[in-house]
Amino acid sequence: MDTSYLAGWNVKEQQRRAEFMEHMYKCSGRTNGLFTGLWQDFCLKEAGPYCMNMFFDRREAIENYIKLEQEKQAEAQKADTCEPQEFIPTLHD
Repeated sequence: MDTSYLAGWNVKEQQRRAEFMEHMYKCSGRTNGLFTGLWQDFCLKEAGPYCMNMFFDRREAIENYIKLEQEKQAEAQKADTCEPQEFIPTLHD
């Protein structure tokens, strides 16, 4: 029996795929045994909304970080500037 086509077969990866397909089937609420379109449904109903929310959360976090860094820089510049002091001449001036 020629099994050369299994040379690059990863058993663990294939098992994970099968388990995830079963998860998607159960989450879809289907009972007809039809697995067609599960990935698209998963992307639209589960992963899509989650990824969209994650995108906006990350964008908000980046904006907040930039704002904090700008405030730190402004405070550092403010601390670096000295108020002018009155010159008092002495014997050595």
